[in-house]
Amino acid sequence: MTFTCPSNLYASIFETTKKCRENSHIKINRDGINKFLTELTQESWSKHSVANGMSFPLKFESLEQEVNILSLIDILNTGHGFRKELHEDSDRGAFETIVFGVMSFHISSTQTNAEGLSKLTAWEVGSHFGITMQKDVPSQLEHVTMSKPSVASKLAGQIQGVLNETGNILKQKGFDTLGAFVVDAAKKSQGSAEKFSEILINAFPAFQDAAEIDGETVYVFKKALLLASTLERRFGSSADSLFAFKDIEGSPIFADNVIPTMMVHLGILELPENLQHTMKEGGVTTVEESYRLRAAAIDGCREIVEIANNKNGGDKIGTVDYGAKGMLNVDLDVYLWRVAKETQYRKVPRFACKDTIFF
Repeated sequence: MTFTCPSNLYASIFETTKKCRENSHIKINRDGINKFLTELTQESWSKHSVANGMSFPLKFESLEQEVNILSLIDILNTGHGFRKELHEDSDRGAFETIVFGVMSFHISSTQTNAEGLSKLTAWEVGSHFGITMQKDVPSQLEHVTMSKPSVASKLAGQIQGVLNETGNILKQKGFDTLGAFVVDAAKKSQGSAEKFSEILINAFPAFQDAAEIDGETVYVFKKALLLASTLERRFGSSADSLFAFKDIEGSPIFADNVIPTMMVHLGILELPENLQHTMKEGGVTTVEESYRLRAAAIDGCREIVEIANNKNGGDKIGTVDYGAKGMLNVDLDVYLWRVAKETQYRKVPRFACKDTIFF
């Protein structure tokens, strides 16, 4: 069945996630927002809200080649549910594992064109991404072990599935690389990040981050929105750049497991009893529960931004200068994600779901 992106993408995300949050009985705590904005310092905001658009110290032969690498990292931006296993194997988290693997493709000159992606095996993925595919486990016989697929091998299979599918779609559409498709999408979008995201979502199932919850469709589309922001930050400083998206300030956040966790920890989101287990050590969520939490984070960040920018008509809270455009959802996302890497927050339990390719 062909997936069709909703019209008015940003508005559809905000509307459906708000409804999902309300139906899930997850509350937004205004006092928590006020406390967050009051305690937010200029130094902390300036340090953590600015991302570099993933600029790597590597040599690229063309814009398309660099865009291809960035796009592959983004379409594979998943694996959070295997964080424990990945750290045990290689001392790398999920995002670091994805970057490591795609960089390995580039450095080893592995073919990342449509044909190459369509033929990658799970074992090749495991080799490039540093994922242990087999583990020795005790058998019923003394001093004898058996080799079984590792837990993280499931992630290698998910990555393989996305890459094979992407390669086949690129071949069907007549594009040699994902980078070439993305550059073409930017040209067609004519400076609109919203339109650019719609093109990606309609073309590739790995960007079709939506679900039916309580009989209602919920749109999240983390990876498509993130790629638009990544490319805008990396290349958008020039007004004539393909990626100088003029409407990026309207984008929702890129909801994963980190942002909702931080918002609960900071007292901004209040969970009902049936979801409180997700924020305890080892909290495992179903796909449905994950969408409820991610939807709440999108709606909660929307409200933070509105309050920070005085769109609710109240007095300004705090002293931070967010810049000429005010606080943006995309900047708040970067801020919360990067602050979560600080020592005092690293041990905050995060929920995990292994049954998704979307975050």
